[in-house]
Amino acid sequence: SSGYEPGSTFKPFTVAIGLEEAIISENSTFVCDGGEYVGAWYVSCSNRYGHGELTLAEALMKSCNDAMMQIVRLEGRDLFYKYQKYFSFGQKTGIDLPGEESGIITSLEKLNAAELATSSFGQTFNVTMLQMAAGFSSLVNGGYYYQPHVVKEIMNDQKATVKKIEPLLVRRTISEETSKFIREAMYQTVEMGTAKPAKVEGYAIGGKTGTAEKFPRNQGNYIVSFLGAVPALNPEIVIYVVIDEPQNVPRQ
Repeated sequence: SSGYEPGSTFKPFTVAIGLEEAIISENSTFVCDGGEYVGAWYVSCSNRYGHGELTLAEALMKSCNDAMMQIVRLEGRDLFYKYQKYFSFGQKTGIDLPGEESGIITSLEKLNAAELATSSFGQTFNVTMLQMAAGFSSLVNGGYYYQPHVVKEIMNDQKATVKKIEPLLVRRTISEETSKFIREAMYQTVEMGTAKPAKVEGYAIGGKTGTAEKFPRNQGNYIVSFLGAVPALNPEIVIYVVIDEPQNVPRQ
């Protein structure tokens, strides 16, 4: 029920939208020069000196804000907003728990150039951990968005099953082809990209790190996270860890 800005863990969603709508392809390349002028603002990349030329997979591996802003500009606000709804952001997932929040996404009429650009890398809107885990599951499982559940079955005193909760497919979010690309790119991100610290010996892990600056900005307070799946190319489990303002570390 706690809302927060997801940061870079949202980037696979931005890429998936572009692939699904054939706005970009796996062979697309982008030039990162350190940032983009958006409306009246200059929005910088995490690498202020620029990443140079990147493939689509490298844009995820190196967590390039500039490439994401270029992709979302091609997608446009109508499409981006529509897919945010597809992935159940801004609405309750309907999980069998009390007190679920719906998060807050920027309304379509307020999704102007600057808001759209920063939304591409997970700022200016609020999510819950549950929404992110459920949405990411659909990104890596072939595009199937299931209603999340805590309870699998209810048994009586005699251990007889009174009720069994069957998986409920809510909608198809993306194609298997798009999902395959995301799985592979997430695997490369852990193997060779910004999520290298998430490697665990003996496991093939795919995933994305996130660093979201909290309000008020420029106070040096962050929410850091890792959203991943294992085994990377044929996932069975999605793992999501969020740390609110890590303490006693040189860099949050």
